[in-house]
Amino acid sequence: MSQLEFDQFVARICDVKVTDPEASLVQLGVDSLRTINLVMAVEDEYGVEIDPDILADDTLSTPAGLWRYVQEHSAHATAVG
Repeated sequence: MSQLEFDQFVARICDVKVTDPEASLVQLGVDSLRTINLVMAVEDEYGVEIDPDILADDTLSTPAGLWRYVQEHSAHATAVG
């Protein structure tokens, strides 16, 4: 999966248009309820457990940052498992 595909996933789950993957979820119009839905959808889709508190980190509160997190933790889970 690419960043563009992940952006489309975020757009579908959050009902927003991702115009800049480096823009924060808040800037894209994602409210707290949609953020929780996104976290749950990412966990289900990618098998990565996400602590919603990580989204307080500015570098992870963007579609690009969240995608990097998913990739890092998916690779780690595969390497360990």
